[in-house]
Amino acid sequence: MKIRNYLVFIFFLSSCFSNNDLREIHLGLGSESSEPFLLSSKDNLFLSWTEEKEDSVFLYQGKIHNDKLIDKKLINKGVDWFVNWADFPSISYNDINGNMMSLNLKKSSAATFSYDVIYHFKNNGNWINKKKLHNDNTFTEHGFVSIQPFNEGFIASWLDGRNTKLDPNSSGHHGNGSMSLRSAIINNNGDIIDENLVDNKVCDCCQTSMTISNGIPILVYRDRTDDEKRDISISRYVNNKWTKSRPINDDNWIINGCPVNGPNIDSYEDNVVVSWFSASNGIPKVNIKFSNDRGSSFGDKILVNDIDKTPIGRVDVEFLDKDEVLVSWLSSLNGKGYLNMRKINLKGSLGDIISLDDISSQRSTGFPQIEKFLNDIYISWTDSDGNSKNVKTYRLPVSYL
Repeated sequence: MKIRNYLVFIFFLSSCFSNNDLREIHLGLGSESSEPFLLSSKDNLFLSWTEEKEDSVFLYQGKIHNDKLIDKKLINKGVDWFVNWADFPSISYNDINGNMMSLNLKKSSAATFSYDVIYHFKNNGNWINKKKLHNDNTFTEHGFVSIQPFNEGFIASWLDGRNTKLDPNSSGHHGNGSMSLRSAIINNNGDIIDENLVDNKVCDCCQTSMTISNGIPILVYRDRTDDEKRDISISRYVNNKWTKSRPINDDNWIINGCPVNGPNIDSYEDNVVVSWFSASNGIPKVNIKFSNDRGSSFGDKILVNDIDKTPIGRVDVEFLDKDEVLVSWLSSLNGKGYLNMRKINLKGSLGDIISLDDISSQRSTGFPQIEKFLNDIYISWTDSDGNSKNVKTYRLPVSYL
């Protein structure tokens, strides 16, 4: 495929990608593939995704090696899943023992937003279906999960609707109570050994994001106050308990409803970066902040997006090395969608914005993924023409950025 046929441009530069810069990877996934999730370890680049066939949903995991998909394995399948463009499965990998963890959402009653988080554990090369990640039996919403390797097992967080008192016969979204944020510790056998409350009132359906900075789990999420301020908050897991949450920044975004637009966090040793979307004061924007002390404190807010195209969020952020990160976000201009990427260093120096166009800004695109592996950036999202959908994956050398 010639790059010009895909309409990929570099803004603020006069040259375009060469055929060797941005390369599509044809992984041969099944029809109706969607919800990609990229994850790199020291030695492997993992991909998880879903495929829909008739009334069933299949969750797969594989590795990308030499631009091909290898070691494809079925994690789980079912006919009673809750499948959503914003609340998608993910995977995590523990370098210590090679164990993996994944999840899917399973309907728990006839109500539209009544479903549980079912997790899966892989050791000795085999995926085992476990149980619910949470310990309640309410017919309410549970989802927007983040997982990270922790010690020899994993730590997970999720939005938990056990206090929302949703009527199982109702088609509505939430009840009268508050959505909470909870976490669990999973040991190296895949068993839950501890569960904790992180925050008893948070935004209803924004993604959570977690990283481990030199042994400290750090969790970011969209909070919610009684006066409907929905800014991004942070909590750290220190001495076996979560610290009292605090705002990353006082955006003061007052919105009477969930924007379905969560933050993203990454770390490199003691350095931490958080990216997020806000539309406070009616101005949509993508920002980041850096920390050099494992999230104890953060520097000044840095505006990432340009002023020409309206950002719609769905951010991702990835450390390229100890001093530089790559941020991605979706935006639109005159009805056209763009996937944007920008390199930023810890001193706040901004690189050029690289934009891929001909990408839908509709919900069907989902939340595009960026992941660094070796000397390349991998980019993946769901491409849809309204009749069918499939996962698109591209590779771009880090040296290009």
